[in-house]
Amino acid sequence: MKKHAIVLATLLAAASAHAQSPSQAYVSLAAGATHFSVDCTGTTSCDTSDTGGKLAIGYAFGNGFSLEAGYMSFGKFKGADGAMSVTIKPTALTLGGAYALPLGTDWGMNVRLGIAQVKTKASATVGSLSGSDSESKAKVYAGVGLTYAVSQTVKLELGLDSTEAQFGGEKGTVRMVSLGARFAF
Repeated sequence: MKKHAIVLATLLAAASAHAQSPSQAYVSLAAGATHFSVDCTGTTSCDTSDTGGKLAIGYAFGNGFSLEAGYMSFGKFKGADGAMSVTIKPTALTLGGAYALPLGTDWGMNVRLGIAQVKTKASATVGSLSGSDSESKAKVYAGVGLTYAVSQTVKLELGLDSTEAQFGGEKGTVRMVSLGARFAF
């Protein structure tokens, strides 16, 4: 009997918390600096930084938890050695959960964790010959963001997202530090 009472009390508390904070759908847009942690040994030039962007749609359940699906582009990374050059372009489709932690009246922090289908496209040029190929792998992605509520439906976010890109057995961490906005409706 006590177990039933505890379960009932927990359900009522969850429903109460859910009723106090209405559920809502949202869209997030962000852009920023990206970095690819890859070994550039043996190259004469190596550019592992670029700009990228992300788009996410989500649904906030009203208790701090959200479900998000999105797309991230990490930019292009280039390396060269004499007549040979390589360009790597990682992108990701994401699905995961987020938790919004209030830090004050207008400030908050978001923590994200999920799975990303990371597509890594590599293009190479050797003299007058060129070719490209891509490889897709499911990887874990994680993110954290500091938010500021401009209004009840608009929040600004300074975020950090990270996952792993892989091509031909070689792996490297890709990160994006971005500034964006979340629009609830």
